[in-house]
Amino acid sequence: MKSAIVKYFLLIVVIFSTSTCSDYLDIVPNNVPNLQHAFANREMAERFLFSCYSFLPDIADQYNYPAILNSNDELDASTYLFNHFQATSAGIISRGGQNSNNPQQNYWSGGNGGRNLFQAIRQCNIFLEEIHKPQDLEEEERVRWIAEVTFLKAYYHFFLLQLYGPIPLVKENIPLSAPPEDTWLFREPVDECVDYIVELLDEAAPNLPMTITNPIEEDGRITRPIALAVKAKVLTLAASPLFNGNPDYKNWVDSRGMQLVSPTYSKEKWEKAAAALKSAIDSSHEAGFELYYYDKMSSPNTGAMNDSLVKQMHVRKAITDKWNRGVIWTDTRGIWDLQVRALPVIKASDIGYIVAIFHASFGMAELFYTNKGIPIDEDPDWNYEGRYQLRVSTREAKNDYYIPLNEKTVALHFDREPRFYANLGFDRGYFELSNLTENRGKSFTTFLKARNGEITNYGDPLGYYAKKLVAFESGSNAAGQYAMHSYLFPLIRLADLYLLYSEALNEVYDSPNAEVYKWIDQVRAVTGLKGVVESWEESTYPNRPFDKNEMRKIIQQERMIELSFEGQRFWDVRRWKRIHEFWTTPSLNWNNRGRTAEDYYTIVRMREPRKVSVKDYLWPISLDDLRINRNLVQTWGW
Repeated sequence: MKSAIVKYFLLIVVIFSTSTCSDYLDIVPNNVPNLQHAFANREMAERFLFSCYSFLPDIADQYNYPAILNSNDELDASTYLFNHFQATSAGIISRGGQNSNNPQQNYWSGGNGGRNLFQAIRQCNIFLEEIHKPQDLEEEERVRWIAEVTFLKAYYHFFLLQLYGPIPLVKENIPLSAPPEDTWLFREPVDECVDYIVELLDEAAPNLPMTITNPIEEDGRITRPIALAVKAKVLTLAASPLFNGNPDYKNWVDSRGMQLVSPTYSKEKWEKAAAALKSAIDSSHEAGFELYYYDKMSSPNTGAMNDSLVKQMHVRKAITDKWNRGVIWTDTRGIWDLQVRALPVIKASDIGYIVAIFHASFGMAELFYTNKGIPIDEDPDWNYEGRYQLRVSTREAKNDYYIPLNEKTVALHFDREPRFYANLGFDRGYFELSNLTENRGKSFTTFLKARNGEITNYGDPLGYYAKKLVAFESGSNAAGQYAMHSYLFPLIRLADLYLLYSEALNEVYDSPNAEVYKWIDQVRAVTGLKGVVESWEESTYPNRPFDKNEMRKIIQQERMIELSFEGQRFWDVRRWKRIHEFWTTPSLNWNNRGRTAEDYYTIVRMREPRKVSVKDYLWPISLDDLRINRNLVQTWGW
């Protein structure tokens, strides 16, 4: 965490980290002098408060955060990095190497890039038990701190729930004097886990501030809109196919005979999710949050931007514009490394300094809509069968704001929606950066030249670059040194809640209606797309928005587009039960050995597809943990 939240982290870890990785349900010593000292006064108690924050998983840690590089269907590693990448936790998981002997990204008991979140919960419980002691702490502040830590306790349970499904509920710490069998907690049914997490969030929300008035001093502190947004996400997960009537888990029972995931579908779960989402949206609006629109006049030297570039900035700066009102919750540790890994070589001075080693998957180039706001295989005026044929940019075609005039590239890159060009960099496509000194104050654009022997081909050309992750203000200076604009990576955006609300309402109603369309249409309108019903009138399937099942698919594609590269797709694909569709696609690329357009635009297979099964929807717990706690059962399929 930034500022004060990380100030005392190392001290607190030294004082209070007494558990081992395998001892995930650590018991609490009674009357320990260090513990008494920790709550002797307000200052020491505040240090302990920040230690509770310090366990939040780091979304910008691409190798160890589950939702960035684990599936290859959104971001992939280049061959330049692959020998290194395949040895990292994300690399092992993305190749199907997750296992129960030595689990990767182990957030259960810690290890291989994961932190022990049961230890985090233990830390929260200590705080909640001891925070009454400081006598110099104002009661109003005490109440707020209790609410913050209650939220964190709920969030750590939720993060574990997303990864493992049913988990033990650590409602209070177990005394040192307790017999060993009292520490052997059971995994509780998913519905009970959800109820408990929601109970904690409901307890915390009323005592949290609506907004942070001093972001510099209180960056990352929890607010009421954050708590309500997480509650909505918890209930949406509970209502989704993974945990709502999933027959795959019908035989998953523990030694008590307790069924851990109900196989019975409940529409009521979607109704609860919809109500929670509306409450979260209303609270966010009350706090001043709104969908992000970039104001080109608010930044220096951007007055020359044309409308097409402004639409791209609506997308890119929605995540890179610090403290913007479209982001409800951010990871305040800042993002630098992931940006560098996504930045292509653009000018000669970059060579030797910059090599992009993560790239957008080939499938991402086909995910985005045409300029009519409909899928590329449903637009009758867009040549889907000829999408890999070569085409030249002409003024008449009106694509020259995205592809320079007279440049040749594949038809796949023409006549696409603004989010395509905001998210992806590609050969012969513009890559807009404000610090391109030769263009400062003018167009801010240069285009990528990624064929063999060209500048962007340096190192290991990738086919598609995750432009959205690179802030407009980032790049390199004249000496080729990094000049990265640090921004706060979004954990929850208002657009995320709008799309979830459309999804929930679509499940609640017998058929889609105006309220379902309202929220998704507002997200689409940011970049000038028409509403769903109007857009699909020009589709080969004009009735899709009126069918509940088809509307579900439309909403899901909209989420994958709008939230691309933001660490949301991994969780969505799992809760939708669609990993078989996305995680098994082969790793494809353009032929980076090709010197001509004809040779370069030949599809090559980089790696074979990954194999997945039912077990891959949730992660295993370590065999060591099963031996320590006899009441645990392994995750289904493992």
